[in-house]
Amino acid sequence: MRIPNCLTTLHDQGIITEVLRPLMSGKEAQIYLVTAGAKLCVAKVYKEAQERSFKHRAAYTEGRKVRNSRDQRAMAKRTKHGREQEEAAWRSTEVDVIYRLHAGGVRVPSPYNFIDGVLVMELIVDADGVPAPRLGDLSFEPAAATAIYERLIREVVRMLCAGIVHGDLSDYNVLLGADGPVIIDFPQSVDTAHNNNARQLLIRDVNNLHDFLEHFVPGARRLPYAEEMWDLHQNNALTPDTQLSGRFRSAQRQTNVNNVLGLIRDADQDERKRRDAMGRRGGPPMREPPAQVPLRLPQPGQRGPDPRNGGRHPAQQAGQPNQPRQYTSAPNRGLGHSQHASPNRAGANPQRSSPNRAGENPQRSSPNRAGANPQHSSPNRAGANPQHSSPNRAGANTHRSPDRKAQSGVEVIVLRKRSP
Repeated sequence: MRIPNCLTTLHDQGIITEVLRPLMSGKEAQIYLVTAGAKLCVAKVYKEAQERSFKHRAAYTEGRKVRNSRDQRAMAKRTKHGREQEEAAWRSTEVDVIYRLHAGGVRVPSPYNFIDGVLVMELIVDADGVPAPRLGDLSFEPAAATAIYERLIREVVRMLCAGIVHGDLSDYNVLLGADGPVIIDFPQSVDTAHNNNARQLLIRDVNNLHDFLEHFVPGARRLPYAEEMWDLHQNNALTPDTQLSGRFRSAQRQTNVNNVLGLIRDADQDERKRRDAMGRRGGPPMREPPAQVPLRLPQPGQRGPDPRNGGRHPAQQAGQPNQPRQYTSAPNRGLGHSQHASPNRAGANPQRSSPNRAGENPQRSSPNRAGANPQHSSPNRAGANPQHSSPNRAGANTHRSPDRKAQSGVEVIVLRKRSP
């Protein structure tokens, strides 16, 4: 077979001697069957980012870091150099994970070389010495499927003890070798100490394995193995030899928010003391949360509290109890407040009114104009909204007419010119 361009460098360096044939193609990489000396191996060539079909990649790359701080900043800013480094880190993750899992006793292919984004590793063969098939391409009896399922659950426990969650585990990422199932494909694997999605991905992996079992054993009971092993892992009680019981009950305790806020304040105070000892500014102190003030409803015959008066009743003074508002009448006035009204006005706002004006907003009116918006109207107009009117106007409608509506449902005001 003609040597592909992606394997030319490895062939020139003598790492591989011959490329026999393509073995498998997935959504992440292309697998070739090659020879390294007299030994059969596989060469995994990762596809370019635009050629891959892996979705929701951000959920898997969370928490991944590189040693070079410059590259890390570039990756965070998503620059061209950062994207290149992120792509290189995605490819090298599988090599690092395989070494960790191999040291932890998990049955994975043994890696040989990783050069220019190409991973050369062990070829998994079946009992006949040919490349091993995937579990998804085979059929099993119920007893054999159950045995494989239990074996894979043991492998997942060992992976979790090594701090790794596969993230995309299914029967299509497991090869059935001569010595049992072998887990493959780790570029998307996550570290449980740095990725907040690790628990969710672990539960999904175990559910995928149960789907494989249920395909050959209909009605198989789904046990909370993932939740149980994750809880043991969080409590540092999970070991490679731990026997799972399949019984798990989630904690029913509610989070005490006050305790959490107290811990945050204590940490903030400790940080400020440390910065003050170093001669640095500690910043403004953390403010206490506002106290909850009970809501008091007004009694019958009383008006509610006025927010402009500090939440007190209008008639309440310092040191005086709440009293109902008293209303009196005065000559030449309509209903209003006796303490705030002025003569020659009827029904006006006592705080904003002035003499010789009726029912008008004093901030927006101007002389010699009738019934217009003060910013867009013209003089000698009548019948306008009293909030935008001016003195020397008569017959202004104080309310918008309910029967005058536009077809769009918006109320309009019809202005009629006063006849001479």
